[in-house]
Amino acid sequence: MAEESVKTLNDFEMVAKRKICHEKRWLWNYISAGDEKTRSEMRAAFQKYWLQPNVLTARVAVPSTWTTVLGQPIRMPICISPTSAPTFIDSPDGDALVAKVVAERGTLMVYSSVSKMNIEKFGSKLPPNGIYWAQTYLFRDKRNTLHLVRHAEKYGFKALVVTVDSPIDFGSNFVSVDDVPDYLPEHVTEDSSPNLAFLDGKPREKRPYGETELWTPFSGLGYKEIFCVSTWEDLAWLKTQTKLPIVLKGILTAKAAKLAVKAGVDGILVSSHGGRQLVGAPPPLAALPDVIEAVKGTNIEVYLDGEVRSGSDVFKAIALGARAVFIARPILWGLAVNRLEGVRNVLKILEDEFTTVVTMCGCSSIQEVDSSYLKLKSLY
Repeated sequence: MAEESVKTLNDFEMVAKRKICHEKRWLWNYISAGDEKTRSEMRAAFQKYWLQPNVLTARVAVPSTWTTVLGQPIRMPICISPTSAPTFIDSPDGDALVAKVVAERGTLMVYSSVSKMNIEKFGSKLPPNGIYWAQTYLFRDKRNTLHLVRHAEKYGFKALVVTVDSPIDFGSNFVSVDDVPDYLPEHVTEDSSPNLAFLDGKPREKRPYGETELWTPFSGLGYKEIFCVSTWEDLAWLKTQTKLPIVLKGILTAKAAKLAVKAGVDGILVSSHGGRQLVGAPPPLAALPDVIEAVKGTNIEVYLDGEVRSGSDVFKAIALGARAVFIARPILWGLAVNRLEGVRNVLKILEDEFTTVVTMCGCSSIQEVDSSYLKLKSLY
């Protein structure tokens, strides 16, 4: 398929796979990693709903897709999830390229704490009109968490996204560090995960650290930092360290959502880590209504991340109560196909499709979108 004929997200996936696999099959394996059944159920969850349009109700030809996230206005409810892959796909500045497009399109990006582009460099390259959140884990060494937090504050990030679904590593069941080109430490020239300022209880040495040294399961220095058992007490500690809003990523149940309410978080990103962690976890779209119900009566915003691939998917998530959706893999496909222009096109495709669905359903703005526009197929 020629690049000029790429018109859908499925097209982008096909072309990206061809281009990446030509030189870096291990990278495609990494991007696509996840339990196949869990991921297919995530996609199937969207297909369980019919759209139920109204007619003769839209008052404008082009509906407004503007909304807000934590008080910040965005042009469309389609945001970018954290991922460490842009620098692998494009260049050492891959994250900054995505950030540039995000600012152009008037939306939001979450920066990954395990990016190969350190937060100082990323922060120094941010366009002034963009909205950025910083993802972090509750690292084993709290100094690593504080390192991310202080730099997020310094560079004007608007919130922290705390990933809470990885007490142990399940992702290595789908992709192994053995798939990554192996280099002896003395031959490593590119530094991996530079935001881990403390390793094995000590300040990071002033030398490059490779993927193998950091991410070999169980023994890797970075592996041991991320995959550790954290608690609500650790989250309470984090809240004492910053005034930035906190969004929890990885909530999938009403029980966990109610605990998040008690913890005083500002947002919940309903996510199953792209199918890379707990096999058999409920699809985020299926979990969304329970989470929405659990936070009813509070100011907590709820977002969705999980196999969003069309404007119709976006509409269904908004109709079920999500404030916005987040995507990752499609952005990586766009970056692989045509760098900046590819990312622009991925976002434009989703925005155009979403705007069309809002119009066809008879809404003048996304604030009018609710569950009355959906019908559950299983009832018929």
